[in-house]
Amino acid sequence: MLFRSELFARVISSLALASLALTSAWFGGTFLVLVWLVAAIAVLREWLGLIGVPRDALLAFWIFGSASLILSAFSDQIFGFESYEMIIPACVGAIILGLFGAFRGSSPLWTGAGPLYSAIVVLAPLWLREREPDGLIALLWLFLVVWISDIGAYFVGRRVGGPKLWPAISPKKTWSGLFGGLIFGTLLASGFVLLDRFIVGPVFMGGAALFILTLATSLVSELGDLFESAIKDRKSTRL
Repeated sequence: MLFRSELFARVISSLALASLALTSAWFGGTFLVLVWLVAAIAVLREWLGLIGVPRDALLAFWIFGSASLILSAFSDQIFGFESYEMIIPACVGAIILGLFGAFRGSSPLWTGAGPLYSAIVVLAPLWLREREPDGLIALLWLFLVVWISDIGAYFVGRRVGGPKLWPAISPKKTWSGLFGGLIFGTLLASGFVLLDRFIVGPVFMGGAALFILTLATSLVSELGDLFESAIKDRKSTRL
């Protein structure tokens, strides 16, 4: 019963978020930027809380970091930056936030990483969507890699079980779940791109490069969850 209730809640929340993500991918432009900017600001708030920024400084740090994210997301319109230059405001924000973090007793490295880590949340979808002529397919590929890897890891880990991946950090994750996520994420996301190439034409990438990139992205996606668990464990240990 617990498994079913947990699964139901997971499916409902995932469908809602997936619908919003797909809608933003379809329309692109400012709508896409706004959707993922909100997500990036939320990620920054969670990050600052996880690394232990003092409570009396948390709001100020969050507002300043969010401002650097907004400038990055709209830097092409505000400053006329090229795509690869849009990370610059976030880098400046990271340096300043890291320095203030040092003065307030937080790790300057971990504090400064917040704006950079969060900026990728909004800039990566934007960069992919702006690709011509295959931006939409590239962004959908990224979504599929992340989603299918997560779903595959969840179901394979639940059904197969076996040795734990890193029990001290994430007691529920298993090696079977890791490999299941990698296999399903790589095969299905790559298959989607190859199907698109077959129906539409030679867009995005193919061959061995596609499978290698998809596998690497799937691995980063899964290890990202483990990294977040490690950060949470670090905070609880300090407390």
